[in-house]
Amino acid sequence: MSSCSYLYKIEKDKFGEPILNEKAKYTFNERLSNENSKKIDTIAYYMQIFEGQYYNESEMKNPRIIIFHNDGFFKRESLLYYGYHDKNRDKNSVYYGGKYKIVDYKIYLEKFYPLRGDYTKYYTKEISKGKIEGDKLIFEDKNSITIFQKRKTLLKNFR
Repeated sequence: MSSCSYLYKIEKDKFGEPILNEKAKYTFNERLSNENSKKIDTIAYYMQIFEGQYYNESEMKNPRIIIFHNDGFFKRESLLYYGYHDKNRDKNSVYYGGKYKIVDYKIYLEKFYPLRGDYTKYYTKEISKGKIEGDKLIFEDKNSITIFQKRKTLLKNFR
């Protein structure tokens, strides 16, 4: 994973959602090509699976989920809170997810993160690089490996 060192000041809307503005924009603006649509399933859920390293019990009870859209956006969720923020959160919210692009069998996720905690107005942009291996997405950085497995349904009690 890598991140830009530039800071973006992002204000919150009336619901407390940090909303991207004219200065804080995504650089990924490509639509999903027909060729790449075969590499990622936009009608499936990609749920975090726990292999390759230690995870604590609370992480294992609440795996992360990524949902890809064919317009280049992705949505980040967690199993326990799936859909909880849908009423007031749209694609312009920093917390919705972000944008993605596919180059060969590599996938790049572009997202904004708060500089420190939820109480800041300052965010940094991060681009995560992963690889597509069949129905798995694998993201590695120097400290961790995170794997997502494609699923057609979400099971609250998947273990």
